[in-house]
Amino acid sequence: MAADGDSADARGGVSVTLRFEDGAERRIVVAPGQFVLDAALAQGVPLIHQCRSGNCSTCVATLIEGESATAPGRPVALLASEAAAGRRLLCVSYAHAPSVIREHYPATPIDAAAAPRRFSATLGALARPNPKVAIFTLAVADETFAFASGQYVRIRIPHTDEWRSYSMASAAHELPAMTFIVKLIAGGAMSEYLLRAARPGDRLEIEGPRGAFVLRRSRGQHVFVAGGTGLAPILSMLDAIRRRPGMRPPMLPSFGCSRDAEFFARDEIELRRWWMPELRAILSAGRSDGADDGLRRGNPVDALDAARSTRPAPPPICAARPR
Repeated sequence: MAADGDSADARGGVSVTLRFEDGAERRIVVAPGQFVLDAALAQGVPLIHQCRSGNCSTCVATLIEGESATAPGRPVALLASEAAAGRRLLCVSYAHAPSVIREHYPATPIDAAAAPRRFSATLGALARPNPKVAIFTLAVADETFAFASGQYVRIRIPHTDEWRSYSMASAAHELPAMTFIVKLIAGGAMSEYLLRAARPGDRLEIEGPRGAFVLRRSRGQHVFVAGGTGLAPILSMLDAIRRRPGMRPPMLPSFGCSRDAEFFARDEIELRRWWMPELRAILSAGRSDGADDGLRRGNPVDALDAARSTRPAPPPICAARPR
């Protein structure tokens, strides 16, 4: 579908159709001298972005039809071959003719960013794999709720006006159930609720989804680094990849905890390795309590560097970008 409407509006702008991974489309008008990203944001389409200077590649998209060019003299994080293949960084790109641009993520994240909604949810299972971590499930009551792996919701702590933000550890195909992994903090409002008051069947209010830390499609190796409860969005992404049709990319998650006695989720990671032969995990702990647990020593970044230095160079990295 080509960009619709006239090639120029009353301001002399051109029509650009933004086509998302799930088939959704948004039409914007880009004025002369205006960057595509700026036009989208001004017209209520909050595209995923970060630096707005062409350096981080977060806003990368693909020109399918039309004419779009990078502002001259701008250093950009694109190879010449990528630009020749139609890749554009929308934060530094103009539209010189009616165009169709493909965004490599679904419309759900930007729709949620534009108008986050509130939903009722019911507390399900609650477990503590170690004294510092709680894992619980919520079942959202509204079937219109949707999210992309890597996003988060705000959860209102029952009987208070306080909210806390947590990433989903489950993927969207498991809805209406969602899983969360929470660090327990002494005196923390959510921690106190989970430790002392939470009961299956409790009604909680959630708001979202929010966040632009979502997975990009790529054939290159996917490298994920997470420590402690930061594992949650990574598990969601791995499960989303598992459900995709076609070939999977090679995946290399590096996950660690501060000490081996606090390590958790080994079974969950091993299960995903069994499901997906393309996945090779690196597990680590900063300090040892004396057990021969098979964990590498150091933080997840150190463990990743050590593992990569002892193996042949992998394919190009394509890691999910933080929000």
